[in-house]
Amino acid sequence: MRKCIVIILTFAVLILGLSGCSPQTVETTPGLDGSTICEIYYFDSVNQTIKPEIMSLEGEKQGEKIRDAYNKIACIVKSEEKRSVVPEGLEINSVKIDSGMLDIDFNAVYNTMSMGDKLTFKSAVVYTFTSLDFIDYVRITVDGSPLKMTNGQSVGKIGREDIVMDGNISAEPTNYEILTLYFKNSDGSRLGTEIREVEVNPNQPIERYVVEQLIKGPESDSLKNVIPSDTKIRDISTADGICYVDLSSEFVTKQSGTEKDGIAAVYSIVNSLGEMETVNKVQFLIEGEKVDDYRHIMDLSKSVEPNYDITFE
Repeated sequence: MRKCIVIILTFAVLILGLSGCSPQTVETTPGLDGSTICEIYYFDSVNQTIKPEIMSLEGEKQGEKIRDAYNKIACIVKSEEKRSVVPEGLEINSVKIDSGMLDIDFNAVYNTMSMGDKLTFKSAVVYTFTSLDFIDYVRITVDGSPLKMTNGQSVGKIGREDIVMDGNISAEPTNYEILTLYFKNSDGSRLGTEIREVEVNPNQPIERYVVEQLIKGPESDSLKNVIPSDTKIRDISTADGICYVDLSSEFVTKQSGTEKDGIAAVYSIVNSLGEMETVNKVQFLIEGEKVDDYRHIMDLSKSVEPNYDITFE
């Protein structure tokens, strides 16, 4: 049977300053009575991670077991320490299993969830269902329509290796992208560019790679990074030309530079994302919330347009 790894999530409910918890492993084994044992994942509010509880499933057929596993995810008893990842009213329309692939269709309540809650939900259900020895991948649809990436392509099948955890892309990259990244120049007067070729997973949004590379910092000695290295990407997606970037609190609290450095950090991200054809503006969120007083220097409650001529003199 599989082992599951509890991994720190970056989604819209991370607590300020928390760095997460260490991975755990839980091995599933058949019940003594011959019943199927499943890892039912819930959200651990204390450690800000998904964790499993081991439960027996009812039903003889595989589809019945999938539905029972989902019901158990939804019915996790809420407390100060844990909660279910399933919102009220989100139900399964249909289930189909073929050669290790689970096709599961949900109702439109899924579309009412926040970006962060969608990530949490997908992570928990994929980890729950793939803890069963007859499921390797999960393909999610909503009222018959596939989930979409920011480039308009269908998400397709999702395995444990495809879940984005702790701001890192864990799936094996298969493509290359040329990114134009903006960092502060050596004298701090303006933003300079660095062209970088990056391996990417086509199932993950390019926007995430852009911000990840900015957090890592420049490779050139003539450029300086102004984004705190502790910054985590909680969620990122683009819709109608606006890229929604949800960052951890470290983006604000760990900045130690001047006000100009704070402005440079914003436009480092905005200008870099603005190089993409699909992005016209960037809407910042910090811990899932809009910020109208960013370091007492900017109002980030509204989306920000690129400014390629900005200077900091």
